[in-house]
Amino acid sequence: MLLTTATNRALALPEIVFEILACLEAQAELCPQQIQASLRACSLVSRTWFFDANIFLYRAPFIRNGRGSENKVNALVRTLTTTNRGLYVRSLSRCKLELWEMFPSLDRLFEPCPRLSSISLCFRSGEQGHLMEPFETEAFRTLDSTIAQGMAHIQELDLTSVSINSIDKDDTTYADAALNCISACTRLHKLVTTRADWSNIRTISKHLTDLSISFLAPPDLKTSVALAPSLVNLTSLHLHHAPQAIPAHDFSRVLAQYCRSLTMLDICPETITTQALETMVLHNPGLVSIYLRNCPDVYTAAVLKHPPQNLEFFDMGTVDSQLILMALAVCPRLTSTGKSSPRNNNTVEFWQSFLEKARQIQELHVERWSDFHSKDLFFNTVLPKLGPQLVRIWFGWRDLLGCDELQQVLTSCDRLQVLRAPVKGNGQNLVRCFKLVEARSRLREVRLFGDNVKFCDDDKRRMQRFLPVLCSFST
Repeated sequence: MLLTTATNRALALPEIVFEILACLEAQAELCPQQIQASLRACSLVSRTWFFDANIFLYRAPFIRNGRGSENKVNALVRTLTTTNRGLYVRSLSRCKLELWEMFPSLDRLFEPCPRLSSISLCFRSGEQGHLMEPFETEAFRTLDSTIAQGMAHIQELDLTSVSINSIDKDDTTYADAALNCISACTRLHKLVTTRADWSNIRTISKHLTDLSISFLAPPDLKTSVALAPSLVNLTSLHLHHAPQAIPAHDFSRVLAQYCRSLTMLDICPETITTQALETMVLHNPGLVSIYLRNCPDVYTAAVLKHPPQNLEFFDMGTVDSQLILMALAVCPRLTSTGKSSPRNNNTVEFWQSFLEKARQIQELHVERWSDFHSKDLFFNTVLPKLGPQLVRIWFGWRDLLGCDELQQVLTSCDRLQVLRAPVKGNGQNLVRCFKLVEARSRLREVRLFGDNVKFCDDDKRRMQRFLPVLCSFST
């Protein structure tokens, strides 16, 4: 009884409650819907829990796109503007709000939440890709004082869901109006977009460190020369290519001459040439992560001509087996080769050579068993050798893990912290697999998915009783 009383008193202290909720919120990016539901439940515990939980509950509302989502967004704004909960949001210096429905006027959002730091501007489209209802573009073009002040605090802006249908007149008008918001983002650190008003990007590029563009209309050479010097502070660069778009080689070639601080690079062959890639890697020796998407072998060879000594993640795709071995040999800190797989010489001898050089590997992506020559080779040779040093392991959706195979993965990987795998079998048997490693488990994230698996809510609860990690299951 004394212990129960002491616990109740402790759980009534704002400092302890705040720490509990902070730990809960830290997992929000992994499973936003579950965390939002949990925070909502926490706000109903007591008066102390209500005030603290509301701070986290309204810090990053998550509204799934679908039937009724517009009503939920309107209800959120109505709640913020008509109740004292808006005071909690107003006091936050960093606030993330992810919207899947666009407001006709942003002032309805910024008035109760003047210090938003991250926002996604998305449009509502019908089956044909056009707007479901007319959009008042003046809400963006005029940029009244409330909207301008709100956008001035934005540090992360995501425009990827803004219309990309250039044929539809309404869509083009909508996109042009939304892009006009960029000019007001004077403190922007991260920009993710598919369309770009290059003059606006140059205006706000002073603080920009993270740029992600899926090119539809890349800048010409003249515009690139004028823009590139403004992007010298970039630390993360993602250059992707939309279908049927013009290659962006001019932009990347000029940019490679100016960038000196990159730590993350994500590119595809339509956005950069091998010569520009080699220059970019040479000028950025601090690169930690490189992701080559569907690139020929010459791109991997270009990176390895001047291998970054701090490189930890290098996804080469499907390449010559000797390039994979070379990457392990010349990059001493390489902890993950991503989804890299040998296009040729996928033999037992190759994997033995791989295991000899992979002493620092801590992350493994298993897209399909054929990437490892065979399923037997993976479980009998690769897993026993790499298992004790693995921290993260991802399995693709093509090959399902049975209960025995899942158990072998868990027992072989003593240091495993993150597991994502497709599974098959009975939910109770899957729970039993995790029960076996309960005493020595370091898992902090578990994602299971699969078809026709009997994994009910009771199974989830049983698993979470002895496995204190975020566990999600989807079909």
